[in-house]
Amino acid sequence: MSDANPARSIRIDPDTIEYYHGSDDPWRLGRVLDGDWDEPEGRFEETTVYRSLRARFLEGADWAETELYAQYRDRLERGDPYWRCTTEAELEAYFERIDALYETVAEEGYRSQRELLADDDADPRGENTDAVHPVVQEIGVNVYRDGELVKKGAGFHRLAIAKLLDLEAIPVTVRVRHADWQAVRDEIRAASSRGELSERAESHLEHPDLRDVVPERWRRSRAEPTTGAEHEPSRTDDPDDDVPVPQR
Repeated sequence: MSDANPARSIRIDPDTIEYYHGSDDPWRLGRVLDGDWDEPEGRFEETTVYRSLRARFLEGADWAETELYAQYRDRLERGDPYWRCTTEAELEAYFERIDALYETVAEEGYRSQRELLADDDADPRGENTDAVHPVVQEIGVNVYRDGELVKKGAGFHRLAIAKLLDLEAIPVTVRVRHADWQAVRDEIRAASSRGELSERAESHLEHPDLRDVVPERWRRSRAEPTTGAEHEPSRTDDPDDDVPVPQR
């Protein structure tokens, strides 16, 4: 298991996520795995979800003209419906919710699961698909040995919308880290000064998955590494480490 708090999201530019993992790839929250699993299934912008949302929101297509609609309609007709859409009425409601989500993000900005939980009118629990708590139901990513962030788990629609709206930053939850990448975290956490870091660790000091272990002054002084300074973790993106528990 990683030293990182699995309930703490990190903020990234959505355009940094270029690839995605398939259903058989590792996903368990907080896990560290060695081996050659860090190979993506494909490019995110070639997925049916992304292409369909792009056609809808940037090209003005009707949902019925998109690949995603055709895919779910065909499953209904075969008697093997997508679990969210077991009837024609549910299928139509599903696409209406995507429209509503796009409009909300475009008009009000992207809100994290924590922010939604704090809003009595925006309880996200009904949309929970693969997490024990909405806080860890942010867009999911895995981290490869070189630090690359690759889509895995919840949030395909949200990531597509963030990309289409050209958002600057969104929260994501890290699910699985490659053991080689975890070694970078471990090295930085153990170092008492930047001068002790390997060239590899030094090159990743600005990585979003290292913000909780890299002291702020190390990032400010990259041109002149400090030596002998006491190691102090930097603040995280989310200053509130408590996991809110829905009361209703």
